[in-house]
Amino acid sequence: MCLRSIIKNRQHRAFLPLLLLAACGLMLLLLLKPAETAGNRAVLASEGLNHYEFSLVFRPEKQTLAVTMELEYTNRTGSALSELMLRTWAGAYHSQETSPAAASSLYEQCYPQGFSPGGIQLEGCWWNDMPVDAQFQDAAQTVLSVPVGVLASDEGGRLRLRCQLTIPECAHRFGHDQDTWQFGNALPILSVYQQDGWRQDPYEAIGEPFLSECANYSVTLVTPEGYACAATGRCMEKAKTADGAVRYLLKAEAVREFAFALSSGWAQASARSHGVLVSAYAAERSQASRAVQYAAKALEIYSALYGEYPYDTFSLCAAEFPFGGMEYPGLIFIGAPYFAADRKDSLELVIAHETAHQWFYGMVGSDPFNHPWQDEALCEYATLRYVRERYGAGAYENLRLLRADAPMRENIPFPLVPDSPISDFSRLDIYSSIVYGRGLAFLLAAEEMTGKMDAFLAEYCRRFAFRIASREDFELLLCAETGADLMPLLKDYLDTPL
Repeated sequence: MCLRSIIKNRQHRAFLPLLLLAACGLMLLLLLKPAETAGNRAVLASEGLNHYEFSLVFRPEKQTLAVTMELEYTNRTGSALSELMLRTWAGAYHSQETSPAAASSLYEQCYPQGFSPGGIQLEGCWWNDMPVDAQFQDAAQTVLSVPVGVLASDEGGRLRLRCQLTIPECAHRFGHDQDTWQFGNALPILSVYQQDGWRQDPYEAIGEPFLSECANYSVTLVTPEGYACAATGRCMEKAKTADGAVRYLLKAEAVREFAFALSSGWAQASARSHGVLVSAYAAERSQASRAVQYAAKALEIYSALYGEYPYDTFSLCAAEFPFGGMEYPGLIFIGAPYFAADRKDSLELVIAHETAHQWFYGMVGSDPFNHPWQDEALCEYATLRYVRERYGAGAYENLRLLRADAPMRENIPFPLVPDSPISDFSRLDIYSSIVYGRGLAFLLAAEEMTGKMDAFLAEYCRRFAFRIASREDFELLLCAETGADLMPLLKDYLDTPL
């Protein structure tokens, strides 16, 4: 019954004050309850997460980054722990034998001047203010064991680590080339604890082994004057220090990792889109402006399809590496050649794919080592949806022929399948055809059978937001949301060699 009809009815007038009071109370609750909007959603998810504090000093003349990390850690594994395991991915760059950029298929592009060593040098490690003997567990120096005595379930402590990163002259996620310095997967990060213990996947050259859980980050970064910074999270403050350097204070909630890049040669463009500050950095301002437009449109389309983008900033920058792009929370690296004037279409598609990773990897984590299709194929599907929403059915069909149909006709080495772990791949082109292309073909086949993939992916993002979804999680929810038994289709496309 509406309020107007109650007022007209005399016998209910006595209840009007109570009804108005209840209505006011409801309105107050709605006002006080935080809405899940851009940025606010991540803040709501940040409660109870582990917290990293980083103090970073960048010294380009020495090719180093001084790192002090403090991690407030609570043991939520359900088991007593005697050690914490950190992933120190930057360590792999210390030798040609272990560097992911030194694989034969990448070497000439990543090391055009010949091999340049990088790596990590430990300077000290403390647990609850007591020094401990942290030790690398692998030759690549990417697995660091930190003894913590006996840490019971639900107990916590503070880990402090000091180290120095040497930045290789290398066009890769971590490295520098000319005036651009990239710090992707460079900072120490806690590994993921599963039933069999801490994950210790090797740093493979093909694909991305970076499994991580969401945490909160506070970062202080000091650089010489004249460097622009593109980073995960939002810049709370930028100020000059007494000695003329620049200090950035950066903060990010509920993100899987923290990455950044620096350059003395970037132009910047920014715009606000639906409450999100979108910023792009490239050699020319016109290039950056074009990238902002593409990124803002992708955020708009994916937010409508899969749920609100969870952060209040989104940045992208021109990077020196042999890939199209690389995703991080709230930040994507885009290969610098894609910004050329004659590659506008390619730039837009790369940005669309990497932006989709903010949902499929960033918001919903999965195992990129053992099930790489679970984020890459989903991002390819989202890219096709972007093209259909923006340019119509004809453009969509053309891209589908290129991205899905063509890979299904290629001759692929037996027994590789989309669900093969990344360690099984030795060539980037074959990896792309199988994981991206044939994985996409599965999702398109499921859409043709059910017509419900957008609704499923929206629920997938809602159900597993800021968590890690297993392949079984994906399968069970897919069948439940579509109302169809798609297990035979899954097996056929993802597990059966052609």
